[in-house]
Amino acid sequence: MSGPDGSGAAGVLDLRGANQHCGRCGHDLGPAGAGWKKRTLMRERPMDGAGGAPYRSREHVLLRTFLCPGCGRQLAAETAIKGAPILDDRLHTGRAG
Repeated sequence: MSGPDGSGAAGVLDLRGANQHCGRCGHDLGPAGAGWKKRTLMRERPMDGAGGAPYRSREHVLLRTFLCPGCGRQLAAETAIKGAPILDDRLHTGRAG
């Protein structure tokens, strides 16, 4: 489900003034248009079959979940190869600048 701006956030992240916030508790996740995942609690765990047969015994394929530090709500998830950088998701505001 997408938010009104097409971001895919659907209320998970809210824009308030110049900053983005958790849509549940309002925790400040930094400036709008900047990467916000580094301001969350990140959990990494091996897929270990979670994605079906192709991921069995593949400890180098990880599931990363990003949680709000204020309330624990899961804000995002991604799969990654162990050691790969975090995807730099951004909330697009439609504002110039």
